[in-house]
Amino acid sequence: MFKFFKNIMTKFVYNYYFICYFFKEKLLNDQKAFNEYSYKLVKYNNKKVLNRLKGKIPKRISILLPHCIQDYDCVFKITSNIENCKRCGKCRIGDILELKEKYNISVKVATGGTLARMYLKEEKPDFIIAVACKRDLVSGIFDMYPMNVYGVFNIIKNSPCVNTDVDIKEIEKILNLILNKGE
Repeated sequence: MFKFFKNIMTKFVYNYYFICYFFKEKLLNDQKAFNEYSYKLVKYNNKKVLNRLKGKIPKRISILLPHCIQDYDCVFKITSNIENCKRCGKCRIGDILELKEKYNISVKVATGGTLARMYLKEEKPDFIIAVACKRDLVSGIFDMYPMNVYGVFNIIKNSPCVNTDVDIKEIEKILNLILNKGE
Protein backbone atom coordinates (compact mmCIF):
# COMPACT_ATOMS: atom_id res chain seq x y z
CA MET A 1 0.00 0.00 0.00
CA PHE A 2 2.88 2.38 0.84
CA LYS A 3 4.46 1.74 -2.57
CA PHE A 4 1.15 2.64 -4.25
CA PHE A 5 0.96 6.03 -2.50
CA LYS A 6 4.66 6.65 -3.09
CA ASN A 7 4.14 6.11 -6.85
CA ILE A 8 1.13 8.43 -6.89
CA MET A 9 3.11 11.14 -5.08
CA THR A 10 6.04 10.81 -7.47
CA LYS A 11 3.76 11.07 -10.49
CA PHE A 12 2.09 14.10 -8.92
CA VAL A 13 5.44 15.89 -8.51
CA TYR A 14 6.46 15.19 -12.12
CA ASN A 15 3.05 16.18 -13.49
CA TYR A 16 3.12 19.34 -11.38
CA TYR A 17 6.28 20.32 -13.25
CA PHE A 18 4.52 20.09 -16.60
CA ILE A 19 1.50 21.99 -15.32
CA CYS A 20 3.88 24.75 -14.17
CA TYR A 21 5.59 24.63 -17.54
CA PHE A 22 2.26 25.07 -19.34
CA PHE A 23 1.16 27.96 -17.15
CA LYS A 24 4.57 29.56 -17.28
CA GLU A 25 4.37 29.68 -21.06
CA LYS A 26 0.78 30.90 -21.09
CA LEU A 27 0.40 33.03 -17.97
CA LEU A 28 3.36 33.56 -15.69
CA ASN A 29 6.22 34.34 -18.07
CA ASP A 30 8.66 34.11 -15.16
CA GLN A 31 11.72 32.26 -16.49
CA LYS A 32 13.69 32.67 -13.26
CA ALA A 33 11.00 30.98 -11.15
CA PHE A 34 10.58 28.26 -13.75
CA ASN A 35 14.35 27.59 -13.83
CA GLU A 36 14.40 27.36 -10.05
CA TYR A 37 11.57 24.84 -10.08
CA SER A 38 13.39 22.75 -12.74
CA TYR A 39 16.50 22.60 -10.57
CA LYS A 40 14.43 21.60 -7.55
CA LEU A 41 12.66 18.87 -9.50
CA VAL A 42 15.92 17.35 -10.76
CA LYS A 43 17.39 17.56 -7.25
CA TYR A 44 14.27 15.80 -5.88
CA ASN A 45 14.51 13.13 -8.58
CA ASN A 46 18.23 12.55 -7.99
CA LYS A 47 17.66 12.10 -4.27
CA LYS A 48 14.89 9.57 -4.96
CA VAL A 49 17.09 7.65 -7.40
CA LEU A 50 19.98 7.45 -4.93
CA ASN A 51 17.61 6.32 -2.18
CA ARG A 52 16.27 3.53 -4.40
CA LEU A 53 19.83 2.33 -4.97
CA LYS A 54 20.89 2.35 -1.30
CA GLY A 55 22.68 -0.88 -0.53
CA LYS A 56 22.69 -1.96 -4.19
CA ILE A 57 25.44 -1.61 -6.73
CA PRO A 58 24.03 -1.32 -10.26
CA LYS A 59 25.51 -3.77 -12.75
CA ARG A 60 24.75 -1.88 -15.96
CA ILE A 61 25.49 1.84 -15.86
CA SER A 62 25.08 4.24 -18.76
CA ILE A 63 25.92 7.86 -19.35
CA LEU A 64 23.61 9.53 -21.81
CA LEU A 65 24.89 12.74 -23.41
CA PRO A 66 23.47 15.34 -25.77
CA HIS A 67 25.34 15.78 -29.06
CA CYS A 68 25.93 19.46 -28.26
CA ILE A 69 28.66 18.39 -25.81
CA GLN A 70 30.89 17.66 -28.81
CA ASP A 71 32.78 20.54 -30.41
CA TYR A 72 30.50 21.87 -33.14
CA ASP A 73 33.27 22.00 -35.77
CA CYS A 74 34.64 18.51 -35.07
CA VAL A 75 34.71 16.32 -38.19
CA PHE A 76 34.71 13.09 -36.15
CA LYS A 77 31.02 12.65 -35.38
CA ILE A 78 30.34 10.59 -32.27
CA THR A 79 26.58 10.15 -32.38
CA SER A 80 26.85 6.68 -33.90
CA ASN A 81 29.97 5.69 -31.95
CA ILE A 82 31.63 7.70 -29.18
CA GLU A 83 34.90 5.86 -29.90
CA ASN A 84 35.23 8.03 -33.05
CA CYS A 85 36.54 10.78 -30.74
CA LYS A 86 40.24 11.56 -31.25
CA ARG A 87 40.56 13.12 -27.76
CA CYS A 88 41.88 16.45 -29.01
CA GLY A 89 40.67 18.28 -25.88
CA LYS A 90 38.36 20.79 -27.61
CA CYS A 91 35.38 19.25 -25.77
CA ARG A 92 34.67 16.88 -22.88
CA ILE A 93 34.16 13.73 -24.94
CA GLY A 94 37.74 12.59 -24.30
CA ASP A 95 37.16 12.96 -20.54
CA ILE A 96 33.93 10.99 -20.83
CA LEU A 97 35.80 8.23 -22.67
CA GLU A 98 38.26 8.05 -19.76
CA LEU A 99 35.32 7.56 -17.37
CA LYS A 100 33.90 4.90 -19.69
CA GLU A 101 37.16 2.96 -19.56
CA LYS A 102 37.83 3.53 -15.85
CA TYR A 103 34.37 2.42 -14.68
CA ASN A 104 33.52 -0.03 -17.49
CA ILE A 105 30.25 1.71 -18.32
CA SER A 106 28.40 2.41 -21.54
CA VAL A 107 28.15 5.89 -23.00
CA LYS A 108 25.70 7.00 -25.65
CA VAL A 109 25.40 10.34 -27.40
CA ALA A 110 21.89 11.17 -28.57
CA THR A 111 20.80 13.76 -31.11
CA GLY A 112 17.43 14.11 -29.42
CA GLY A 113 14.98 12.80 -26.87
CA THR A 114 13.46 10.14 -29.13
CA LEU A 115 16.84 8.54 -29.80
CA ALA A 116 17.75 8.74 -26.10
CA ARG A 117 14.52 7.04 -25.03
CA MET A 118 14.95 4.35 -27.70
CA TYR A 119 18.48 3.61 -26.49
CA LEU A 120 17.39 3.34 -22.84
CA LYS A 121 14.45 1.08 -23.69
CA GLU A 122 16.75 -1.23 -25.68
CA GLU A 123 19.68 -1.31 -23.24
CA LYS A 124 17.69 -1.16 -19.98
CA PRO A 125 20.60 -0.01 -17.78
CA ASP A 126 20.20 -0.24 -14.00
CA PHE A 127 21.44 3.33 -13.54
CA ILE A 128 21.65 6.22 -16.00
CA ILE A 129 23.46 9.51 -15.65
CA ALA A 130 21.67 11.76 -18.13
CA VAL A 131 23.22 15.06 -19.16
CA ALA A 132 21.01 17.61 -20.89
CA CYS A 133 19.58 21.10 -20.78
CA LYS A 134 16.80 21.93 -18.34
CA ARG A 135 13.80 21.19 -20.54
CA ASP A 136 15.19 18.02 -22.15
CA LEU A 137 16.50 16.62 -18.88
CA VAL A 138 13.25 17.06 -16.98
CA SER A 139 11.08 15.67 -19.78
CA GLY A 140 13.50 12.76 -20.26
CA ILE A 141 13.41 11.87 -16.56
CA PHE A 142 9.63 12.03 -16.67
CA ASP A 143 9.42 9.88 -19.83
CA MET A 144 11.73 7.19 -18.46
CA TYR A 145 10.16 6.89 -15.00
CA PRO A 146 10.56 4.50 -13.11
CA MET A 147 14.07 3.94 -14.51
CA ASN A 148 16.90 5.20 -12.30
CA VAL A 149 17.80 8.35 -14.22
CA TYR A 150 20.13 10.70 -12.36
CA GLY A 151 20.07 14.13 -13.99
CA VAL A 152 23.03 16.44 -14.56
CA PHE A 153 22.46 19.79 -16.26
CA ASN A 154 24.82 20.61 -19.07
CA ILE A 155 26.64 23.92 -18.92
CA ILE A 156 25.58 26.39 -21.59
CA LYS A 157 28.64 28.51 -22.37
CA ASN A 158 27.55 30.76 -25.23
CA SER A 159 24.29 29.48 -26.64
CA PRO A 160 22.10 26.42 -26.16
CA CYS A 161 22.69 23.38 -28.37
CA VAL A 162 26.21 24.43 -29.46
CA ASN A 163 29.47 23.60 -27.68
CA THR A 164 27.93 23.01 -24.27
CA ASP A 165 29.95 21.59 -21.39
CA VAL A 166 29.50 19.24 -18.45
CA ASP A 167 31.08 18.98 -15.02
CA ILE A 168 33.16 15.78 -15.31
CA LYS A 169 33.96 15.87 -11.58
CA GLU A 170 30.25 15.79 -10.75
CA ILE A 171 29.71 12.74 -12.96
CA GLU A 172 32.69 10.93 -11.43
CA LYS A 173 31.49 11.81 -7.93
CA ILE A 174 28.13 10.18 -8.66
CA LEU A 175 29.81 7.11 -10.16
CA ASN A 176 31.97 6.72 -7.05
CA LEU A 177 28.95 7.18 -4.80
CA ILE A 178 26.80 4.53 -6.45
CA LEU A 179 29.70 2.12 -6.82
CA ASN A 180 30.49 2.60 -3.12
CA LYS A 181 34.03 3.71 -3.78
CA GLY A 182 33.68 6.71 -1.51
CA GLU A 183 36.10 8.88 -3.50
